Amino acid sequence: MQTKLLSILIAGVLAGCSMAPDYQRPNGDVDSSGWSNAESQVSNATVLPDWQTFVADPRLQSLIQSALENNKDLRQTILSVASLRAQYRITDSDRYPGLGVSGSSTRYKVNDAYTGAGKAYVSNYQATVGVTSYELDLFGRVKSLSDQALETYMSADEGRRSAVISLIAEVTSSYMTLMANQELLSLAQETVNAYEETLKLVETRYKAGYSDALTLAQSQTALHSAQATVAQYKLAVAQGYNTLRQLVGAPIQDRLEGKLPMEEGQILSELEVGSSSDLLLSRPDVLAAEHTLKADNANIGAARAAFFPQISLTAGAGTRSNSLDGLFSSDSGYWTFSPSISMPIFNWGSTQASLDIAKITKESSIIAYQQTIETAFKEVSDALLGQQYYMEEWTAQKANLKANKDYYDLAKMRYEKGNDSYIDLLDAQRSLFSARESELSSHLNLLTSRVSLYKALGGGWKAADEEQATSVAHALERMDQRSEQESDAE
Repeated sequence: MQTKLLSILIAGVLAGCSMAPDYQRPNGDVDSSGWSNAESQVSNATVLPDWQTFVADPRLQSLIQSALENNKDLRQTILSVASLRAQYRITDSDRYPGLGVSGSSTRYKVNDAYTGAGKAYVSNYQATVGVTSYELDLFGRVKSLSDQALETYMSADEGRRSAVISLIAEVTSSYMTLMANQELLSLAQETVNAYEETLKLVETRYKAGYSDALTLAQSQTALHSAQATVAQYKLAVAQGYNTLRQLVGAPIQDRLEGKLPMEEGQILSELEVGSSSDLLLSRPDVLAAEHTLKADNANIGAARAAFFPQISLTAGAGTRSNSLDGLFSSDSGYWTFSPSISMPIFNWGSTQASLDIAKITKESSIIAYQQTIETAFKEVSDALLGQQYYMEEWTAQKANLKANKDYYDLAKMRYEKGNDSYIDLLDAQRSLFSARESELSSHLNLLTSRVSLYKALGGGWKAADEEQATSVAHALERMDQRSEQESDAE
């Protein structure tokens, strides 16, 4: 008996020796150079602010908070993470022996034809505590499967972080687009008002004989065109509210009147560019790709272990008696010990093919990891370029808007004095409207590129992780509450 116990202890010590390759982060083929502005500006280690600091507009902060609590896509992602976490716990539990308790009672009749001693009733009682079928993980197969499940869960959790950051960026961009469209709607309405005043003036001059029918028709055409533009922006504003409503996942109580502020820091805080390239390796999507790679690496260990024997054992100890009062007597005990072994001998190359697939899958994950890093550098480069050139464009557009405003004021004054034709005034009005549209568009592009840069650099993912650290637990709690409500209703 002692020899058997010693054998079990030795097997337990040997259990869990992994046959997975030693993991090393692949970085030799990842070249960060060549991305315009990315490698030169992303150099000094800094920490990105959390989103509550980056987003300065209180109304926008409220919308983002509501979206983090109610967005349906994010809640689906959270539930998927919860499911994978539970799956990991199931897989990891296979590493340890399970204990079971069972009891049984049997009573049956034996007749004279069988015993020759007359009718008799036989009773049997049994109680057992034992180890359910447990695989001695001598070659690390179960440990590798547990590691794979853990890394898969962690990869999904990084995906949750990415979903949080993407949602923050989407709500912010949609909010700013709505503000821009509302400003364009206001601008279009102002243009309609200006055309209406001009039309009145043209009609007065036409009745007095100072203007011709062509000028009157041109004025009417300009007015109707502006009215059509107003309808277009009304549609854009209404659809913008719908987009925000879907992202937030709840009704938007207050009307979001306003426009994009001209001053810095009123809607988005200034973002200090100068983050270490190591920060890009902490982006959730990069971490998710690395966890996937680790999971595939662990799967190789499981595939290798499949070549070796699988040893399982079932053991139990209990008491057995023909009478209930003797069930726990000193002479009623018994024990069982049932080891088993299985080993592949010939399966037409299936085991080798499974190992080959595991190795190929890992190589594919290495490429995917490197592609994710390259995507990170590209996104940072694009956003940095956007910050630089959209700022130059916005500066030029503001100067162009001022020049067109002066041009319009002068053209209006000269037309009212009869020095210029209506064509000159109409051209000035159209140029002014176009300049205002262009200035607003470049301003929106500048702010949107700042959001893109914040997201590309990792988007304050640490703060997002802290805020959502208990999101899985909350999701499970909501499911438990819903189950209790359904049970009460039944």
